[in-house]
Amino acid sequence: MINVKKQSTELITSWKDYKVDPRYFLLLFLFSFFTVGQVYLGFYQTWKALIVAVTFTTLTELFLVRLLYKKWSFPLSAVITGIGISLLLSSQVLWTYAVTSILAISLKMLIRFKGGHIFNPNNLAIVLMFFFIPSYAVSTPKQWTNGIGIMILILILGLFVTYLANRLDVVLAFLCSFALFGLGRHFIFGAPILAALGPLMGASLQLFSFYMITDPKTTPNSRKARIVFAILVAFVDAIFRVYRIPNPQFYALFIICLLFSFPYRHFIKEKSSNQISM
Repeated sequence: MINVKKQSTELITSWKDYKVDPRYFLLLFLFSFFTVGQVYLGFYQTWKALIVAVTFTTLTELFLVRLLYKKWSFPLSAVITGIGISLLLSSQVLWTYAVTSILAISLKMLIRFKGGHIFNPNNLAIVLMFFFIPSYAVSTPKQWTNGIGIMILILILGLFVTYLANRLDVVLAFLCSFALFGLGRHFIFGAPILAALGPLMGASLQLFSFYMITDPKTTPNSRKARIVFAILVAFVDAIFRVYRIPNPQFYALFIICLLFSFPYRHFIKEKSSNQISM
């Protein structure tokens, strides 16, 4: 009987697998980011958007957990999801935040494979909103400041949170790949260098990198697979940017979760099970 340790295999199947739950730090990161945006940066999203999003993610998760598992539990992940939606989505009407929030939690509960959700809840819900009702739901990366102070703050907090979640390799692989493909768009397709690499200095892409792409439940367990995962997301994002498709990073993450993460999870689960049962 082989004793497989979590530290050596890096298997993350539950938040209890962490010595310190990184979701609390992520919650602090997102809430601080939203507060700074409201107080100093003049974000388009208002406190009403935050309240609506968090309220509907929380209530939806409480209801579905009670309905499906017959128990009550504090919806920490739902609160984080709600704040993320209020930051990444922009709309003139509040019902858009409510619909996105309900979709995010409902699809997380319904689209599952071997005990875990396949897609990042925020990403899947936002992609659906962008695709089906683009006149009401948009992402506005240009609203984010490029001030050096906020960039340093995001960088420090983002690195700290992703390190605790054991997903710093995903961030570094994605950002390096994004820069490499950006240079490729510049030299091969003639994209202006600032347009190709500029998003790296924008808080919108950094928030995507530190918060959305690093979801421990929807990224691969092994380091090599996570690096491949991040490179593929950056590659598909680069293709979409060449063809000037709006919101490329969100669509890229959705596609890679579907075409890479699902087959990988099926393979790695079986492999892990075989190792443990030997």
